Amino acid sequence: MDKTVRMNKVISPEFRIGRYQKGEVRMVQESKGIKSWLKIMTLTVASLLVVAACSSSSEEATDTGTTEDAGQTAAAAVYTPLSEPPCDLSEKKIHYLSVLKGHPTLRLWQQGFYDQANALGFGEVTIASPDEADWTKAVALGEGILATGTDGLVLGFVDPAQKDLIKRFGDAGIPAVIGHVQVKEGEYPGVIAYAAFNPAEWGAAAAEVIGEKMGGTGTAAITQGGFNPVEDGVAAAFTAKMNELYPDIKVLPAVEEGFDLPSSISKIVALLTANPDVTGAISTTGAGPVAWAGAVDETGRQVNMIGPDMTRPNMDAVRDGKILGLAAQPGYEEHQMAVDIVANAICGNPPAQFANDLPSPIILADGLAPYYAVVDAIDARVAAEE
Repeated sequence: MDKTVRMNKVISPEFRIGRYQKGEVRMVQESKGIKSWLKIMTLTVASLLVVAACSSSSEEATDTGTTEDAGQTAAAAVYTPLSEPPCDLSEKKIHYLSVLKGHPTLRLWQQGFYDQANALGFGEVTIASPDEADWTKAVALGEGILATGTDGLVLGFVDPAQKDLIKRFGDAGIPAVIGHVQVKEGEYPGVIAYAAFNPAEWGAAAAEVIGEKMGGTGTAAITQGGFNPVEDGVAAAFTAKMNELYPDIKVLPAVEEGFDLPSSISKIVALLTANPDVTGAISTTGAGPVAWAGAVDETGRQVNMIGPDMTRPNMDAVRDGKILGLAAQPGYEEHQMAVDIVANAICGNPPAQFANDLPSPIILADGLAPYYAVVDAIDARVAAEE
């Protein structure tokens, strides 16, 4: 029996600590066989995602991994994670800090963090997040992490309310890396790098696919969860690329669908009713594909729609033919990369660059299978938490 003790923890806003949030602290001894199985499963999921990217995207890769076949897949891989730890991490702690713990998209980010941190052999792997989009609660959780100690911090998204907290992590010599959001170097003192995606790239790629499906004519719609720099960037790039490649397609001004699903469906139904010539669309928010699928059900319309995030409900909508496809915003891979950057920093290897942007390939129905493997792992972890 391997005597290494590893803790995997989930911390709620009430500071309940447990391997899967059971209201207690549980020390989990793992045999070598279990550790090896976890590592193999993590690398298998990563490999499947590479295959999906290779088959569904011609975008250039960001390859920083160490696998033997990395050279063969580098032309199309989204990200190849480290297959071995840069040093012994068995006595090290790593934390993930964000908000919206139960949100399907953020669960995807958590899983990338969780899988890669365990694959690299961290002694403690902890997810800390309030259920709500409440940054005050997130800061309180961060204060608790700082007080009890950690060796590295991955921030799933980031908010100005965290600036002072993150700086104090940096002052304590604890490396912090932001996932999913592009920030300027120095904007958050204490952050050593970010791992994110370029919003404009998938907006432009979606325009190419949708415009072709529309036959170069008709009207295309845009809906956004809200008006913010990330979603605005996707929408602007979609419009610009559509105007460039398909000048006969009219692109409507963006409509705010919001984040309440029934309300979002109603707004999209109203948009389709007012614009009977709409045959193409994008949504720039993670729940948009499900909202559009609901609107398709209500109206009986067929719309070539693409939205973000490889969550199970979104993929089911593609599988069932209700929407065209998904932009695989690399939330899982971003947080794998964030873990790798933190691990390297802990081992004395500072990041080569601050900005790390990954591609977001457009995935159609024939490319879904590898992404279902990831959400299966998420569902298993969440079921164990309950």
